[in-house]
Amino acid sequence: MASLSEVLSTAVAHHGAGRLDEAEAIYAAILEQVPDQIDALHLTGVLRLQRAVSMTPADPARIAAGVNLIRRAHAQPGATAIPDIATNLGRGLSALARAYARTDARTRALETLLEVEELGLPLTPADRLTLADNLSLVQAGTEAEGHYRALLSAGPVASAQNLPARVGLAQLLIARQRRAEALSLLDGLPPPDSPQATPNPSAQAVAQGLRAQLLMTSRPEDAAAALVHMESIGGASAELRHLSGKLLQTQGDITGARALYAQALALEPGHAEARLAHAEACLRLGAWRDGFADLSWRWMRPTAARLYGSIPLWERADQDVSGRRLLVWDEAELDVLPHLARFLPRLRDRGAEVIVEVSPGWAALLPTGPGQPLAGITVATRGTDAVRADLQVPLQELPDRLSLWDAGDFWTGPYLAAPAGIPPQPFTGRGVGVAANVPPHLAPPLPPGVTAVPLAVPDTNQPEAWGRLAATLAALDAVALPAGPLAHLAGAMGRPGVVLVPLDADWRWPAAAERTPWYPSLRLVHAASWPASLGPNLESPS
Repeated sequence: MASLSEVLSTAVAHHGAGRLDEAEAIYAAILEQVPDQIDALHLTGVLRLQRAVSMTPADPARIAAGVNLIRRAHAQPGATAIPDIATNLGRGLSALARAYARTDARTRALETLLEVEELGLPLTPADRLTLADNLSLVQAGTEAEGHYRALLSAGPVASAQNLPARVGLAQLLIARQRRAEALSLLDGLPPPDSPQATPNPSAQAVAQGLRAQLLMTSRPEDAAAALVHMESIGGASAELRHLSGKLLQTQGDITGARALYAQALALEPGHAEARLAHAEACLRLGAWRDGFADLSWRWMRPTAARLYGSIPLWERADQDVSGRRLLVWDEAELDVLPHLARFLPRLRDRGAEVIVEVSPGWAALLPTGPGQPLAGITVATRGTDAVRADLQVPLQELPDRLSLWDAGDFWTGPYLAAPAGIPPQPFTGRGVGVAANVPPHLAPPLPPGVTAVPLAVPDTNQPEAWGRLAATLAALDAVALPAGPLAHLAGAMGRPGVVLVPLDADWRWPAAAERTPWYPSLRLVHAASWPASLGPNLESPS
């Protein structure tokens, strides 16, 4: 009778000669007698991997079956004496990660590559790049940055992974507000037409687009040049039109930007960033119906997520909400609640039981008592109160759900108020609220005889500080504020004054107009800095 080693040698000979059926039959016979025989486990796994990866397309389930056998061999005490086991396990996991990625199973691909890392197996540059990209997608920024930087330090600028790694790291740094570092990375690339440039047109085009984004406000001419490079590499793409629109928008040409966003959408209707930019341009120009209809495209971006996945959405204007518990929430931006809380009573008047979930700070300013503007609205404090509802809707989608397309629908009188019993910040004489700790060009030139009262946005978890801020606004004669949360709060309280609106303001501040239908008590000044004089009558709404 042949010994185990002789039988195994026969199987290996068949395997090496490509007689896979004969080899697999012998490996199976060995495992039937000795289920954990390390060589048979390992080599059966390798054989199954060979078969699985040769299929077109590769089947992740078949690859996983081979990997599982090698994984069992790798767990055996004697595995360290057979280096091929670790090598083949790494190769198998790499193949499995690629197969998952091809089927858009990104989470499975990430888990597989993390296993390679945890086992201390070598990562190929391509796998490290995939791992870094997937870590970035799940917002594991520190880990992703480490892998990107490892790739950049491991190979020359012209290596296949260098440019995609630079692009991925730059995108990560931009998301983490480290824009100067991102620009330095991209400025260090060879020009697209130089011999040293990586022959990767897709990554080159993305790199030039990122450079354009980073340069738009500080070096618009260089941003325009980057877009010319981008077009020479990739042609007239939807992303090029989108970025060209962004460049015009930073220069105050909202009409031109809107036209370019529309061109981007004609090329690629599902381009989420262009759709959202188009929505915001429409809103700044007063095209309310088109703008609000498209605003929900903010959820199509990879990092966006609605608050409550288990509560159904209120999705259509014709959907009856009478008698339903409707949860309304204010998203993460500080501007959202003071801008759109005005619409909560309209939901109440439709017969809905309205619960608005907000931070503790904003909760202090919602007047919900009898006879008050938001009477009958239930306030839930985020992080404290449990919420139960039949439907949910974000505040920014209320105009679309309520079919409010006319500017005359927007103002419903002051709807935020200071809580009773909280004294204002002390000041003497005629007080004008200004933003605290601003650069000199954002400090308004106040007329003689008035006192500048500095105002600051408190932490969202400090309701008393928000109450004091609102009490101070109520006591002031007027405000002179840059566009932002303070100006929204002043407008929502009906306070008079002037707001400095930058050329590239967000959609809540209309372009060019001196008045906004959202806050009729406020006069708008459109500029990068305050004019030399604001005039003596800051508090006059006319």
